[in-house]
Amino acid sequence: MNKLVTKKSFFVCLAVSLALIIAGAFMFGFLGFNPDSTTKDHAVIEVSDSGYMAFQPDFREELQNYCTDRISAEYDVAGVDYNSSTSAGGVIEYVLRSGTPTQEFLDTLRGEIAASGIEGIDIADVSVSVHNVENEGYTQYIWRTAIAGGVALVILFAYVAIRFRVGMGVSALVAAVHDVLLTLAVVALLRIPAGVALIGVAAFSLLLSAILNLTVLGRMRSDFRNQPEGLSARDAVAQSVAASRKNVLVIAVTMAAVWVVFGVIGAIVGMDLLTIMLCALMSVVVSTYSSLVFMPALYACIKEKSDAKKADKARYNYESDKKRAKEEKAAKKVAEET
Repeated sequence: MNKLVTKKSFFVCLAVSLALIIAGAFMFGFLGFNPDSTTKDHAVIEVSDSGYMAFQPDFREELQNYCTDRISAEYDVAGVDYNSSTSAGGVIEYVLRSGTPTQEFLDTLRGEIAASGIEGIDIADVSVSVHNVENEGYTQYIWRTAIAGGVALVILFAYVAIRFRVGMGVSALVAAVHDVLLTLAVVALLRIPAGVALIGVAAFSLLLSAILNLTVLGRMRSDFRNQPEGLSARDAVAQSVAASRKNVLVIAVTMAAVWVVFGVIGAIVGMDLLTIMLCALMSVVVSTYSSLVFMPALYACIKEKSDAKKADKARYNYESDKKRAKEEKAAKKVAEET
């Protein structure tokens, strides 16, 4: 028998998972998730003109470089972007990591631009302003996500219980809850930067858990129909897990590769997808471990008890006394007539 589906294995996995989940909950309760700096509230300085920079790339580049040097001397600039789709003709946006510029600084910068000597500059057409960007934190979505997750879990349990067996439905439900909570706990413990995208990671974790566990449970259902006489519940589960391991790993590696590609594309185009990639990869690892170790060990315990009850029932006549008396009376009547 495979040691991974024994009772000892299940209780060891459960103890480790509970320890990590409790530690992650403790960390979240006191420190929260490590906030993603790219989603923090920030200020944006806008330098715009009436349209000249939209037709003169050299002028725009010179103005942008001048303002970048000047603003960077006072504030920590996270990024610079140019937007030409505005009624003002063109806007250079400077995203600040911290701090909000005062009106005095904006007026001073505008005056310095006028005195900069940039060819083609007309201070009457140039304006300098600031606006604040406020992002909703992940805490705003916790309850809505929890309700949606609860509905998804009920649907998952009902689907697996109806299509397969009730015990398999219970195993898939427990494994899905385990995978989502363990993923979030590890993210909190490792202090991986997280923002609103963490909600998407939780949803991905639930979906991947369902896919991988259904892959294993589907193989179990197929194998159980043709299992030889005398094969124990744990041996039957272990054989099915071994047979489905390749498919599970293929799905897991494919998902991991997709997220790595997203991370690389984000780095190329200038989008910060590193943190969500790390969270998603953690979800892949947790769901794979759960589908090949935690869930099978849990279902082996359930199947063992279920098979024992079926065997016990097969020894006795469980027909109701009323039905038995009716049958005896009918047999007696037939005997008297003959």
